[in-house]
Amino acid sequence: MVPVDEEVLTLVDRITATRSSGRPLRHPRTGAPADFLFTHHGKRLSQNAVRDELNRAAATAGLGHITPHQLRHTYATALINAGVSLQALMALLGHVSTQMSLRYAHLFDATVRSEYERALDLAKSRIGPMPTGRTPLPLIDVTGDGGWKDAPAIKSRLAGGYCVRAPAQGSCPYANICEHCPSFHTDSTHLAVLAAQRVDARDLADDAEKRGWIEEAERHRALVSRLDVLISESAAG
Repeated sequence: MVPVDEEVLTLVDRITATRSSGRPLRHPRTGAPADFLFTHHGKRLSQNAVRDELNRAAATAGLGHITPHQLRHTYATALINAGVSLQALMALLGHVSTQMSLRYAHLFDATVRSEYERALDLAKSRIGPMPTGRTPLPLIDVTGDGGWKDAPAIKSRLAGGYCVRAPAQGSCPYANICEHCPSFHTDSTHLAVLAAQRVDARDLADDAEKRGWIEEAERHRALVSRLDVLISESAAG
């Protein structure tokens, strides 16, 4: 079953009105009498006749060899590039698995770019404008005029400050990357900074766990463990 639009219906009506009338023919699968849209000399149009007619049309259009099955690829590609969902495409093609439909669905570069820009615009609308170098981070809007460690946001304690990100942004992939780097070195002169960072990281782990952000809690606890090593080594040195 293939849905058709008004233009196709007009063509079907035109073909029905101009074709030669004949008695119903037996359906090749069911054997039941059926009125076929296309007939040839009172018989059902064969596959070879369809191929011959398609080749004639392709030659007139200046195209190379075309097979009827290629039209199925074109149909599927045009639909998915027009935004048809994979589930709808499966129904239209009569497929039972997504893998079968995906073989037919080729995305144009323009479609990929359009989908990327659509998703990016949606993400920006949820996150809000990012702060620039000349505009200070609006902490009062994020923290609700409270402490930054209690803000309902993704937080990271840094050696020289802290970072607050909207939950939609997720964790920064570079958060506390230096502390975990084997090239990072410290000494006893930084013990007070490291100790303060450890206290905050422990508090952030507890805060994330209360909010159900398990991965965030584990990230902060990993920093606490790393700071324990750094503090121990610095005190011993």
